Amino acid sequence: MLQQQFEHAIIVGGSLGGLMMGLALSRSGYAVTILERADSSLRNVAFIRLHTKPYSNSEIERELSNLASNGNNNVEAWSAIQERLLNAVAKPGITLQHHTRIVSIGQNESSAWATSEKEQTFKGDFLIGADGYRSIVRVI
Repeated sequence: MLQQQFEHAIIVGGSLGGLMMGLALSRSGYAVTILERADSSLRNVAFIRLHTKPYSNSEIERELSNLASNGNNNVEAWSAIQERLLNAVAKPGITLQHHTRIVSIGQNESSAWATSEKEQTFKGDFLIGADGYRSIVRVI
């Protein structure tokens, strides 16, 4: 049986989880489109504690862990982590689109897609939901 070769990922949700997933997939050779409902302003309302010890010896995992934590095991502002991740995804191979509220998703044997409230359709080989507790991806 031939194994399907995936090339393009669509990620619904561009907060910390979506940005990290996008970076990991991009570093693994995928083209990535990240779709975020909110604008590009930084969130200054929360703090998060990060641990820098990776769970595996993967080069990508070490790189992303260091990027997110800035090499510290401190409590850090969400906005500081978000800013580092946003700077890291601003590279070829990753498209981050803000102000894109997804209202429907779908898939068939060859692709997956997300459609925005402005009737834009974003198509890829697969789709990942990183859109939080009110997930459009997990509800449908």
